Amino acid sequence: MKRGCFVLLLIFALTLFTNGMRAEAMHTGFQTDLLSEEKQNRFISNIDIKLLDKEPSKKTIQCFDVNNDHLIAIGHDGTERKAICVYSDDGIFQYGYTFNCSGSFGVEWDGENLNIYFVRSDVIVSVAPNGEVLDVLEVQNTIDNNSYVNHFMHSTKRTVGETEYVIDNYPRILNLVTASYSQLIVKDENGIETTVYDVGSMQLFNVIVTAVVVGAFTAMAVFVIVFQIKNIKRNGSNMEN
Repeated sequence: MKRGCFVLLLIFALTLFTNGMRAEAMHTGFQTDLLSEEKQNRFISNIDIKLLDKEPSKKTIQCFDVNNDHLIAIGHDGTERKAICVYSDDGIFQYGYTFNCSGSFGVEWDGENLNIYFVRSDVIVSVAPNGEVLDVLEVQNTIDNNSYVNHFMHSTKRTVGETEYVIDNYPRILNLVTASYSQLIVKDENGIETTVYDVGSMQLFNVIVTAVVVGAFTAMAVFVIVFQIKNIKRNGSNMEN
């Protein structure tokens, strides 16, 4: 009887220890809850993370973070698959990931691992440099977590030591019409700025094309409305006569 109680206590202690270790596996600025193994496996299957060993075509910056080794993680939006690319501090591609994500996302370094925050699902996933998923946690719906998103995930600046990393648009007037960024600028301890990532020309072209398309559609809609109003007035005048 005593031996049976001891075994049960040992199993219980090991369970608590294992859960505690898993809860500490990911280090994040979010307050989180554990997910069941079934939910974790289903989420991992749905997002389908793939490792990139070659740099894809560059796109505008949706989110970014920098770790203590000055590795830069840049998140890109996409129509079907999202992507995160990791660069050295001089802009040399190292590796990256692609994954399914139906909404927006954020990135956060945890040592050499990368945490990907899926906003719509309120789930954060820890990914190793080789693409292995290490942990999946649920992000709590709290004021502190919302503040963390606004002040960290959406921040355009990171500071590592005496080096500052900033994402911005050029020309800056584009900040008023787009939520993404075209440049990543590194400012060292001497105040010298170096642009290590730049898709400004592509972004400006896309904005101009979008503006032309929207302008043409608006002009066409106004023309149709004016034409219909004139027809109504003309028909009304004919009926009176």
